[in-house]
Amino acid sequence: MMEASLSESVVVDVRRITDLETLRMLADPLRLSILAAFPSGEQADPLTVKELAERLGENQTKLYRHIKQLEEANLIYVAQTRVVSGIIEKRYRPTYRKLTIENDVFNLAQDSEDFSDTTLALLESARDRLRADLRAGRVPLDPPAYGPDLSLQISSVRVNMTPERYVRVRTAITELIEQEAHSDEGPGVLPVVMHALLYPTLEEQPKAP
Repeated sequence: MMEASLSESVVVDVRRITDLETLRMLADPLRLSILAAFPSGEQADPLTVKELAERLGENQTKLYRHIKQLEEANLIYVAQTRVVSGIIEKRYRPTYRKLTIENDVFNLAQDSEDFSDTTLALLESARDRLRADLRAGRVPLDPPAYGPDLSLQISSVRVNMTPERYVRVRTAITELIEQEAHSDEGPGVLPVVMHALLYPTLEEQPKAP
């Protein structure tokens, strides 16, 4: 068995999506789930396609096409290779520590379809990932008798807000997630998934009598 590690100089702190082609490529729940399946942190091991399939509860052969597309889009790279029984095994890592979509990229679209497709794909990816983690028993659901409460937290509310309050709340939540969007290192760390979804609906207001 031979093993080789490739340079990590390709990894950037923030990868910004600025083109429609990459945005459309990401409008697929499985590709987003693949990206989300990689563990974060400087010490995290790269993963093989087989390991990714096990994490996602998917068939291994189903992932190869998506892995190739993510690699061609420079969203993942081959971090290690090794020869096992005469076959080259590849281990992958993301090329970024944080992935963001620039608002300007949506202005390039002829309509809002690209935005809606990607947004819905993100939600489907989150749902599929949660389903896989729940079925595998990886998500604590009940508070323990003692120790920190690590149980799942879900909140959903619909309230009326002034535009100023909405912007204030959105900014506060965004800043909190950005502040905590880094990985701790060392023993005892836990992978934590965070999602936030806030949006106003521009409903027609009733006319004053």
